[in-house]
This record gives sequence, C-alpha cells and structure tokens, in this order.
Amino acid sequence: MKKQYSRIEHIKEFELAPEWALFSQETVAAIRDCSLATLERERWIGIGIPFVKMGRLVRYKKEDVLIWIGKHKSRQSTSDGSVIS
Repeated sequence: MKKQYSRIEHIKEFELAPEWALFSQETVAAIRDCSLATLERERWIGIGIPFVKMGRLVRYKKEDVLIWIGKHKSRQSTSDGSVIS
C-alpha cells in the first residue's frame, strides 16, 4: 500500500530536490495548493505547467514548476491585473 504524504511533506520533498527532479501530480498539487482535478483539467486543455508523460505516468520537472510559478505576479487585490494561464 502506498504511504499518504501530508502537504507539508510534499513541499519539503520539492524544496530539497535538485532542479532536474521529476515530481508526481500529488506533489505539484501540494505546491500549488490545488486539486488533482485542476492539474488534470489544465493538461487536457493544454494550459498550466508543462509535464512529461512516461507511459501512463505524468511527471513534472521542478524547473518547469518554478518557471510557471515565476510567471504569476504577486497581486495586491483581486482586481489588480489580468490572470496568466
């Protein structure tokens, strides 16, 4: 049986890993604080973080996750600017 990690454990794993590391969608969802369904929908639509498909497995490169997060500016208000996908 697969061990269930907490969100904090996923985040720690991500932070300690090298730039070239690959991560499951569970870890990326923890980093983004979103659901697995959100990541799946974004892959289906063709937006969101670039991913690597290895057979049936979906993996995300740490470098790509950090670049994607970097493209999203901090905001002061919900009415402050447009949304980047």
